[in-house]
Amino acid sequence: MPDSLKSDIQSVIDNLNERNKELNCLYKTDELLSQFNIPFDQLFNELCLVIAESYRYNDICRCQIVFREEVYALPDFKITDLKQSAEIRVNGQPEGLITVCYIRPLRLEKGVFLQEEMRLLQIIARKVSDYLDYRFLRESIENKEKELQVAHNRENDITEKTRLWLHSLNLNDEQVNEFTKVQINFRKGEIICKQGAITSYIMILADGLSKNYLEGNQDRGFNFSIVKPIDFIGLSSLFNQNTYLFSGSAITPCTIFHVEKERFKQIIAENAAFASEIMKWYCRMTEGHLNRMSCLANKQALGRIADILLYLSEKIFNGQLIENIISRKDIAELAGMSTESAVRILSELNRDKIIKIVNKGIEISNLALLKKLSIAG
Repeated sequence: MPDSLKSDIQSVIDNLNERNKELNCLYKTDELLSQFNIPFDQLFNELCLVIAESYRYNDICRCQIVFREEVYALPDFKITDLKQSAEIRVNGQPEGLITVCYIRPLRLEKGVFLQEEMRLLQIIARKVSDYLDYRFLRESIENKEKELQVAHNRENDITEKTRLWLHSLNLNDEQVNEFTKVQINFRKGEIICKQGAITSYIMILADGLSKNYLEGNQDRGFNFSIVKPIDFIGLSSLFNQNTYLFSGSAITPCTIFHVEKERFKQIIAENAAFASEIMKWYCRMTEGHLNRMSCLANKQALGRIADILLYLSEKIFNGQLIENIISRKDIAELAGMSTESAVRILSELNRDKIIKIVNKGIEISNLALLKKLSIAG
């Protein structure tokens, strides 16, 4: 056989061997990229090995993958002049780079890298880019589904707690179903009811904190109560006027059930035990409002602030930490004074170590002394 023919046959065999390595590389790459729960370090380290093995001189070929400032490479990888690179893109934006290098010099007549090797590297980079796009989209969808499931479970929990509370007011299953039929969610700061607006519903605060306040002139109002779950809002308009006598807004995100006002009246008329519970509610509210009026009428500024701090810690938060979801403006309006005056008094109480202002809110340090200040007025 002529030497030229032997050379041609050997060239064909060499090309077939190279194509075989490239096909094996693509098969292994696809197998790796079919795993969506594999850690990135394992994925990219294995991919570096697969890519390096596919090159013509794989004994001195090394690969490195950089993705979002993290570097994955074979142990003896180093950047040399004999290199090829292909970009990794996520959502169309460059996020990484695949680099292949020969770590020792080569002297070849026709160049170090084959054209097919460059195409192979570009194909792998596109496959990795598509994989990352899909993986991040998949994770985003899974996270959203988890969030929705958590929200759904939370809503079910809120509804169940509200149903138990309504049953404790001597309502039957049918009436409870009516009371929990219409659920509305309010974001922080949203108006729940507006003073002077026509009212068609009685509201049940099932989750979150809200405040009830009388609107005044020049953006000043009187905050007369903080409402925590589970409680009614708007009962004062049930048998009186057809408008809300005060405004209410969400201090935190709130979940509220709307009950038709006329149906509420019918159930009171039909259910004497429930009517008795409503009368008890009115008595508690009246007692609370009278105490607030007494505080405003008879106590100085320091005594009012002390009284409000005790009200918030004992009635709302059930502990000595008043969370910072209650603003200084809220405290001032509860105490019937300007925000500046309230801030000054709080600073004095903090200086005297009666309270401690922390990142989470206001912590009552000396409960006994605070009670004395409230009583002394």
